[in-house]
Amino acid sequence: MAKKQPLPFPVFPHWYLKDLVGVLRDRKAQVVLLYGDVRCFLPNPTSRPGEKESYLEFPLFLRKALENGRMVLFYDIASGIQFLRPEMEAVFKQESGFQTPAPAGGDPIALARAELQQEKELPKDPEACLRLMDRVIKNTDKVTIVIRSAHFLAPHVGSQGTQMMNERVIIERLRNWSMDQDIRSRGNLVFLLTDEVAKVTEELRQGNTGVYQIYIPKPTFEERLAFLLTCHHPPAFPKGITLEMLVHATQGLSLRQMQEILDETRRHSDALNLSAIKKAKRKVLVDEYGDLMDIVEPARGLEDIGGLEHIKTFLAEVLHGIASGDHRLVPMGITLTGPPGTGKTAIVEALAYEAGFNFVKTKNIRSMWLGESEARMQKLVYALRDMAPVVVMNDEADLAEAQRDSPHGDSGVSERLMKMWMEFLSDPKIRGQVLVINCTNRPDRMDAALKRSGRSDEIILLPMPSREERDPIFRVMFKRHQVKTDITDLTPFVLATSGMSGADIEQVVLRAHRLASRENDGMVTGEILQNTIGDFIPGDNQQQIDMMTMAGLLACRSRRLLPRCTKEMVEHICARGLVPDMDRMVNQLRAHGLLT
Repeated sequence: MAKKQPLPFPVFPHWYLKDLVGVLRDRKAQVVLLYGDVRCFLPNPTSRPGEKESYLEFPLFLRKALENGRMVLFYDIASGIQFLRPEMEAVFKQESGFQTPAPAGGDPIALARAELQQEKELPKDPEACLRLMDRVIKNTDKVTIVIRSAHFLAPHVGSQGTQMMNERVIIERLRNWSMDQDIRSRGNLVFLLTDEVAKVTEELRQGNTGVYQIYIPKPTFEERLAFLLTCHHPPAFPKGITLEMLVHATQGLSLRQMQEILDETRRHSDALNLSAIKKAKRKVLVDEYGDLMDIVEPARGLEDIGGLEHIKTFLAEVLHGIASGDHRLVPMGITLTGPPGTGKTAIVEALAYEAGFNFVKTKNIRSMWLGESEARMQKLVYALRDMAPVVVMNDEADLAEAQRDSPHGDSGVSERLMKMWMEFLSDPKIRGQVLVINCTNRPDRMDAALKRSGRSDEIILLPMPSREERDPIFRVMFKRHQVKTDITDLTPFVLATSGMSGADIEQVVLRAHRLASRENDGMVTGEILQNTIGDFIPGDNQQQIDMMTMAGLLACRSRRLLPRCTKEMVEHICARGLVPDMDRMVNQLRAHGLLT
C-alpha cells in the first residue's frame, strides 16, 4: 500500500471545502441540511499550526467561521435561542417585535414597561421561536440561524396524516424559507443539523424544496493523520507500531471518538496501545451500528484455509489490486455459493484479514414500524461508506434479497430497500473500498439484478471438499485448534470422510481431541480419530446438498473458478438421482461448455 506522507497542519474535510464553501460562495441555497457526523471536530479557521485550539467542535467552528459581521443565533428545543454574542439578543428582540424600543419622552411608566420587556426571556417553544426568527430573517441582513437536532422540529413520520398541526406549520415555514428570494437577497442562512437525514421529514428532503443537503462523513485517512500530528504529536509508539498503523486502526471513527479513545488509552499507559485502541474502537462502533451489523475482528488469513487453492489464487490477485491501489483488479462484489460448512465465512474473514480491512456482517435491517426500515438501510449505507475500507459479508443473501417479483405484502418496502441497496452496490466510488460478499446456498433464489456484473462480478461455488482437499483441511484443523496427534498419513481418514464438509471435519477433530483428553492424555491417535469419524452423523440432507451444488454450478460465470472436479461431481449427483429436473441442468452446463 502506498505510504502516506505526514501533513504538517490541519486538513479541512472535502465536504467543507467543496460542498459547504461552494454553497455559501455561489449562494446556491439559503437553507442547508447538514447530516451525519454533526458532532465532528474541524480545524480552527483562525488558528496557526501548533496553537492549543487547533481543532474546534462543530458548533464552535460555525461560531468562528460566521462571526464576521453577522447576527448568529443557535436554537434547539431544550435550550431555546442562544446568540453568538450577548449584544445580538437585544437586536434580535427589537427586529422580531418581541421588544419595543424605549420611548423617546420621559414617561416613567413607558420606561418601566420597556425595562420589563428587556428582562423578559425569549420563548423556547419551536413554533413561537420560529415565528420570531421569521420576522428577523425577512427584514434584517446577514443573519445566520443554526437549528440543532432538526429532526425534533420536523420529524419523519410514516404518513402525512400522523403529523401534528404544529409540526406541519414548522415544516411549511422551513420550506418557505428555502424558497424565499428576499431571504436570499439579504444574504441570510439557515443550517439544519441532524445525525441521520432519514429522521427528518421527506417534505424537506425532496428535490423541489430548495433545501440543500450536505453529508458529513467520518474523517478520511489524511484528516485523521493531520489530527494526530496536530493534536497528539509526538505520539509515543511501542516497538513495531507505526503512525500509519494507528491511523488505519482508527478507520470508521470520528475525530471526537478518536480523541476519547486516545485519551482513555493514555490514562492507562504512556505509549499508545494498538490492541487497546482496536478494542475500544469496536465498542464504539458496536454502540453506534450494532443494530445494523456485527463488527468482527478478523483473526485468520488464507493460510488457515484447507483446500480451495484455485479460489485462494483468485483472492491473491484481488489482494494485490488492493495493496497496489489498482482497483481495476478488485471486483465490485462477489457471491459465494455452496452447501453449508464449505468455508464461505472463512474465505470472507481471510480476505478481510489479509487486506487489513474492517470486517462486518450485515443484520436484518427490517423494522415493524412504517418508514423505519428505509431509515435503517440508509444508515447502513452511510455506515459502510464511513468504515471503508471494509469487507461486508451479506449472509443468507437468498433470504434477505429475494426476487422482486415475489409477493411481499409490505406496501413496497422490500422494493424500496432493494433499490437503495442496489444503488449502493453499483456506485463505482466504492470499488476497492467497500467489498460486499454475498453468501448463499441458493443463488437461483437471489434477485437477478443483484447477481449481475457491476454488483457481483464473480459468482464462485464452494462445493463439498474433494478427496484431495480433505487432507489439507484435516491438517489445518489440527493446527488451528492446537490438537496433538501422532498421525502422519491421513489417507484412511480422508477416504472415511467422503461427503463431509469442512465444518464437519473441524467438528470431528474437536471431538477426537475431547476423546483423547479422556483416554490418551490429549494425543489423537489413528484409532481415536477413526472411532470419532464412525460416531459422527452428518446433519445435512444429501438431496439438498446436491441441489445447492447444481444451483451454484449454474450460477458461476468464470471457468477458471470452477472446482477442478466439476465433471466427477456432476456424475456423482446424476448417479444419486436425488435432484429433480437434473437433465435440464446438465444440458445447461453442456451448453456453456462446462461438461464434455
